[in-house]
Amino acid sequence: MQTFLEQHSDTLMQAMPLVRNYEKRLASLNDWWGKIALIGKINSYNIASTILDDMQRTKDKFGELQKKLTHNLLLENLQKLRLDNASKAQVAIDILIRNLFERTADVGFLATDEDIRSFLSNEEARNAYQDFINRRLEEYVKKYSVYDEIIIFDLEGNVKAHLDGNNPIRYSNDPLLRETLNSKAEYVETFRYSDLQPGKQNSLIYSCKITATNDPASRPLGVMCLCFRFEDEMDGIFKKLMSDNDSGILMILDEHGKVIASSNKNQIPLSATIKTDKPLSIVTYKGQKYVASNCKTNGYQGFYGLGWQGQMMTPLSQAFDTDIRKESKRHNYSEIISQASHFTPELKEIRSASIDVNTDLSLLVLNGQITSARKNAAEFMPVLEAIKQIGTDIADIFTESVDSLQEVTVISSHLDNAGFLAALAVDIMDRNLYERANDCRWWALTTEFRRLLQQDVLSSVDKQQIANILEYINALYTVYTNLYVYDREGEIVAVSNKSAQHIIGQRLPEQTAAYMALSIKDSQQYAVSPFVESEFYHNRHTYIYNASITHLNNSNDVLGGIGIVFDSEPQFRSMLEDALPRNKQGHLVDGCFALFCDRQQDIIAVANDSELKVGERLTLPERFFQLKNGEKTSEIIEFRGKKYIFGVAVSQGYREFKSTDNYRNDVLCLLFIPF
Repeated sequence: MQTFLEQHSDTLMQAMPLVRNYEKRLASLNDWWGKIALIGKINSYNIASTILDDMQRTKDKFGELQKKLTHNLLLENLQKLRLDNASKAQVAIDILIRNLFERTADVGFLATDEDIRSFLSNEEARNAYQDFINRRLEEYVKKYSVYDEIIIFDLEGNVKAHLDGNNPIRYSNDPLLRETLNSKAEYVETFRYSDLQPGKQNSLIYSCKITATNDPASRPLGVMCLCFRFEDEMDGIFKKLMSDNDSGILMILDEHGKVIASSNKNQIPLSATIKTDKPLSIVTYKGQKYVASNCKTNGYQGFYGLGWQGQMMTPLSQAFDTDIRKESKRHNYSEIISQASHFTPELKEIRSASIDVNTDLSLLVLNGQITSARKNAAEFMPVLEAIKQIGTDIADIFTESVDSLQEVTVISSHLDNAGFLAALAVDIMDRNLYERANDCRWWALTTEFRRLLQQDVLSSVDKQQIANILEYINALYTVYTNLYVYDREGEIVAVSNKSAQHIIGQRLPEQTAAYMALSIKDSQQYAVSPFVESEFYHNRHTYIYNASITHLNNSNDVLGGIGIVFDSEPQFRSMLEDALPRNKQGHLVDGCFALFCDRQQDIIAVANDSELKVGERLTLPERFFQLKNGEKTSEIIEFRGKKYIFGVAVSQGYREFKSTDNYRNDVLCLLFIPF
């Protein structure tokens, strides 16, 4: 940061009207001081020159402080911009990578679907099976709405089934098919133009080899390709992160620095190349200078995608436009500035030193007044008074600039960031639980579950077959501690977790939401338990997602259901920790913590605080829990006898989840950063 500031100080100064204003006012006072001192020298022969010399030295001290002040004003304004921009760039790329991580599991799992395997391996029955497979793909995308096309290829690149009726594809010679068949990896990720979607400039495709069995070395049957709705996803991310009055442009860059997604395509279009990979830089695009913050992804569970980066660029001409009066009215925290730990010692020292220098100047003026009186040099008195007033004005500018910077730039920056991070955490939660709602509904459509539960009596072999499928699924999707299938009476018939076999044969309690699921006849609906202690989660609080399992030929005939036990404690804690602020060493800021709560103020999850417990009621003003869905706010509050920068945000769902699917479960994230 210091090196960047030294390289671009003149450019940045021109872009910071507030700093220029202080510089101009100080320069005017310095100039006036010099003129008055000259008048004093010309007209006051009876006064010792040492008095004016001492005042000149005082003026020089102010001059040194002024240089430090200007440097720190530039630095703090720059740091605020970088914090704002880097936060958005980091969140954009990390949210995207989290989403794409789920896709890597999807393609591998769908490629092992037994119905799709049978469809590819049985050529004689393929035509009769075509409608069933088409409906199955439609059902899949109804759940996982992040895909706009699914294509099943045979070994020669012929399309055997696909989802998008407007896509004319019948055959592909895209090299990704051969690469996928030859690959030993679990999936292949491709982003570029592809004849799989000829109407698109670029496609993000996840492909996987379809084999005869779950053994990767078994006979290949074809290739499964999932086409992700990349543009749609990025539009949602940009809308979430960018406000209407944002002057910057948020982008995703590929590994070569080419823009593959832009929040403002008119200003920075797709395929533009931004030649920077530095965390902070000034770049020029089409003659306009921008301050750019570039962020590599932190990855998610070891997944880093294709080497993409997030970048936020703000036009230099608008980067530092701040209306102090407007901001001060919004955040009137001048009385507690001195208590804050976020302010740099240098600024506090500059303000203190300016007061000390002005005190010394007052003593010099007093000494000069006494000397003038003794020597009858009345003509020197106005000079002394003028210099004293100038010193006071200079010290006032120092205090004003430091206080306004701390109150507006520093506090508002941290307040905005707290609200932003709280909104991020609750958005991550919604996105994660969206996948859980999808999983239970899709797995409920497993043909083998439906076929076996149609029988009047399940044999031990049948139950073991169900258990084997559950165990296979759970091994791929480790965010669950257990998956279980139950019959139409709510009796558990099989589990995925061998350590939970003792619950087989038990009737499910009402609070698991199983009986709600047994009344569902629509494959798009699901049921979720309340967030309460569950014997199926070692008497800890969690959600259990349920979907009904229906007859293969009659969806109105509910045969049973599937319940999936979310491993809420570590998963929620991880989401909260990812949103908490970190220091330069990458460690959590001392004393910060975060919570998920419901509208009733009951704690759902805690990160980085040992005193607060899940299930307890949180004591805070009710107004925070009455915010509307999607709203966020931040302020400085007192909690447990300490002051915190506090951010709170309310969930609003993701895609159809919690918005159009009839499931309502408002969650708030509350984030505390020591003041």
